[in-house]
Formats: sequence, structure tokens, C-alpha cells
Amino acid sequence: MNAMTKPLNYLSVLIAVLVAAMDVPTQAQQPSRVRDRLWIWGHPAGVYNASYLAPLGKESTIEPVAAADTMGIHNMIFVRYQDKPRPPFEKHYEPFKKLDRVYWSLVGAGGATSEDERRHVIRLAEQTENIAGFILDDFFHARPRMWLAANHPRFPVTLTITPPVPTSCQHVELIQTDWRTGDYRSKDVAIEVSTDGQQFTLVQAAELPNEAGKSLRITLPTGPFRVFRVQVRSTHDTKGAISCGLKAVRFLRDGQPVDLQNWKAGASSTYPGFAADGVLEDGERFSASLSPEQLHALGERHYRGKKLPITAVVYARQISPWLKPYLDEVDQVSLWTWRPADLDRVTENLTALEKLVPGRPVLLGCYMYDFDQRKSLPVERMKMQVELGYRWLREGRIAGMIFLATPNVDVGLEAVEWTREWIVQVGDEKLK
Repeated sequence: MNAMTKPLNYLSVLIAVLVAAMDVPTQAQQPSRVRDRLWIWGHPAGVYNASYLAPLGKESTIEPVAAADTMGIHNMIFVRYQDKPRPPFEKHYEPFKKLDRVYWSLVGAGGATSEDERRHVIRLAEQTENIAGFILDDFFHARPRMWLAANHPRFPVTLTITPPVPTSCQHVELIQTDWRTGDYRSKDVAIEVSTDGQQFTLVQAAELPNEAGKSLRITLPTGPFRVFRVQVRSTHDTKGAISCGLKAVRFLRDGQPVDLQNWKAGASSTYPGFAADGVLEDGERFSASLSPEQLHALGERHYRGKKLPITAVVYARQISPWLKPYLDEVDQVSLWTWRPADLDRVTENLTALEKLVPGRPVLLGCYMYDFDQRKSLPVERMKMQVELGYRWLREGRIAGMIFLATPNVDVGLEAVEWTREWIVQVGDEKLK
């Protein structure tokens, strides 16, 4: 009798231990409480003091992990900011080991990344148990809406535009730059076309108006051209850059703008960050920090015997089919609304993003400060976005919520205090 019951007792104990272990949150388990789905966005201490927080006359000193503790949040998305911290990251990471889960930036603030940085992040993830994924911050960035030549270029400066196939248009419009300091204004220009890409014919010489955003319309010859060229011969500038540029070049056929998808542009002189393709108004709206091929390669890597999810930041204003080849290569997306007024459209923006990445987990980003206007965020705006996210979290529509950011949790912001109290109230609530 005793010989038969003893193994059964051991089995009962083993089952009890396994059942109890199921209640202990681990990385491998699906989070079961509201708190387990909350993340805080982390940056090095004090990075906003001289910029976003300056109008408040307040300075933050709190370190990222301490900030998470004060908010009652156990998960962090940490993003390098203005090259801080510098790699290697192992020593800097020590305080982060107490957190439940950490996503570390493969692409940092402002879309900054490099092969060397990514190599250090990969090494950190391979040896650190609580790194649970990666973030691509500011991954998509607006392409400059103009072309600028370098300061003090050698004139003439040449802008060349090439359609994918020979094309005919009745008119072309050159749009003057609207640079904030009033320079980079093109003056005398010569418009040329080529039917073979070798020999060019002068269409017209003219002068652009010296007024921001003003246009000059030129009638083009009949028949298709292979290459369109603008020779900028002089500048309106009398000080500053003493340079030139164009806000846009618009081609017209039957009075309507021509679709410039797949058109190419190049220039003999370019100011860094203001490439010639900025004049193609109907071209791609955004560029990305990494190519789809690079994302695919990163996504195929294994860390400690498993893959880790890659999450891309998408701002509401960026939602576009153009993002799809990139988002197809990531595992999750996080939706951010930069301007508080745009929170009124957060529901429709989430719907649009869901259509772009069907079945892909979405995390809702929640700013606790008005970074657009560099001022405190009204509590009602904070409450609105948080309560929507809370509802979507319970419905299973979103995978989590992210609160931004650690460098503004210790400066007395009402939105932060409201959020902290909200987490106290709902953090331990079980999710279905």
C-alpha cells in the first residue's frame, strides 16, 4: 500500500509545482496583467533639459531604471539619444537587469544607426537574458521637400531629372526655395531637354522670382524627352549661403501634374540632407534608416536559441502604403501621435495602420508631454489616449502601451502624475 502511494505523492507534488509556476510571469509566458503590457520609453538621464524641457525652466536628473520604478512599470524600451550611451553597452546595462523585459534600440533617436552600433547591440542581446526585443526609433523620416546646393557652390549648378521612359509634357514649373533664412534662392536659369540623353537643346533662359515658394512656368517643346536639365547660373543671395536650390519641379500634361513615381533626380552640388530628389513632389514621401533586406537579415538572427521581435516606430502622419515593404520585415509596430490635437483621430489612424499590417501586434505610444509645442500636456489629453489604450488592451486589439519618456517623469508634470496614479489603480488587473 505505502509502496504504491509514495510515487503518487511525488507526482502530486510535481503537478502542484508546475501549476504554481504557471502563475509566475516569465519571458516565455504571455503577460497576464495590465502592468505586464505596459512599457516606459527610456533615454539617458537629462537628455531633454536643454531642448524640450528648457521652456519649463526645469531639469530632470533621474536615471532610466529609477524612472521606471517611480512609475510602477517593469518593462522598458531603451533608445540611444544623441550617441548616448556609447558602445560597448555591457557596463551601462547593469541596472537594467532588474527589469522584466527590455527592448534595446537597433535604430536610435533621430533614426541614427550604424553597422558598428548594431553589432554591439546584437552582442548585448546574445548574452543578456532580459533583452526581449529591439526597437527601431524614428525609422521612417520625411524626405526634405526641396533640393539645396552646397554653400558657395561653383556656378552653374546643374539639376538633372530623368523619367523612367521618354515622356512628353506641355509645361514645367520651377518652384523657388522657401528656406527659413531666405537664402538658397536660384536666380538665372537655363532650361534644357535631351531626346537621347547626350545632346541637349536650350528651351528657355529665365529668372526665378526672389520670393519664397513662387513659381516659374516654362512651355516645353512637343515630343518626348529622355532627360530634363536646369542650369542654375546665379543666385539671388547677397549673404549667407550664396547658393541655390529649388523647392520642387512640377511637370504638367493637359493642365494636370504628372505622376513622378520612379523618376530620378541628381545634382552637381548638394547640401547634406537635401538631395536632388527632394524636388520630385510626387515621389516617395519617406526614407528609412535600413533597407527591407537589412531588416530581413536582422529578423532571421537567433539570440539565446530563439528569435527576438523587432518593433518599428510609425507616426500617425506617416501611415502610407509606401511603408509596407519595410513593415513586412518587422514583427511589431508602435503607433505614435506627435501633435496632441491629432489624438482626436487616433482611432482612425489605428484602423489604417491595422490594414497596413494585418495580424501584426501593435503597441500604442503615449506621450506624457507636448513635445511639439514644448509644454505640459493637458491631463484631459493624457486621459483620453490612456483610456482608449486601456480599452483596446482589454479587447485584445493592441499588444501593449508605451509611456514616453523617462527624462520627464521627475519634473512635476501633471500628465505624468495622473498616469502614475492610473497605473497604481489598474496595473494588477488580470487580462483575459
